[in-house]
Amino acid sequence: MNQFNAETTANHVRIDPLDKVGWLAGQPEAFIRWAAQVGRWKMFEKGQFIYHSGDPPDGVYGLASGGLQITFPLVAETPVIIYRAEQGFWIGDSAELSGQTRMVTVMAASQTRMLHLPSWSIKVLLANCPEHWRSFYQLSAINVRLAITLLAEALSLTVRARVCRRLLELSNEGGSDASITQDELSNLLGVTRPTLRRCLTDLHSQGAIETHYRNVRVLSPEILAAYSNEQ
Repeated sequence: MNQFNAETTANHVRIDPLDKVGWLAGQPEAFIRWAAQVGRWKMFEKGQFIYHSGDPPDGVYGLASGGLQITFPLVAETPVIIYRAEQGFWIGDSAELSGQTRMVTVMAASQTRMLHLPSWSIKVLLANCPEHWRSFYQLSAINVRLAITLLAEALSLTVRARVCRRLLELSNEGGSDASITQDELSNLLGVTRPTLRRCLTDLHSQGAIETHYRNVRVLSPEILAAYSNEQ
């Protein structure tokens, strides 16, 4: 057994809740111990960038609390919002494992706490414990599946279905408010503000949601779920 599997956790940091939710929670115990030993917590205020498209890789990041806005520079300098990430989400694997520059820009959508696994620690781990490549392949597979799912939703689902899916996701299936403004939600979904407003008004009239200045309160996740596969 190599040194990484045999080390104690004397110098580890607490990584709750990331050892219970998301990609890391599904990894072998030795890998989770390694993450606790090398991981470092970082705090970001709303609007602060974690990294930009074109930056060199510096490791991977796990989202413990708060939210992330992810954008892609599709046309010229105009970024396109492609995803709003919540607790348990991990990002940075693509550039880290390929050695290429960052593909997307990641910004804190609210006060955000992230666990950073730095590049040097990943390189040392994989050089000494190549069996842990599988864990990072699993992370890449999770993120590829997410990207394909978002593409399929945009191509096949109604606006109402996509709104319902995002609100369920952002509210933890109705367990909390979806902390997103209507402008942010319309940009995330790639629809006009009037289109989104009509959809939200319809859902409000059915008792599914309440709209507020900076968030949407989910009152009936069951109603949202009923529309979430509408084509």
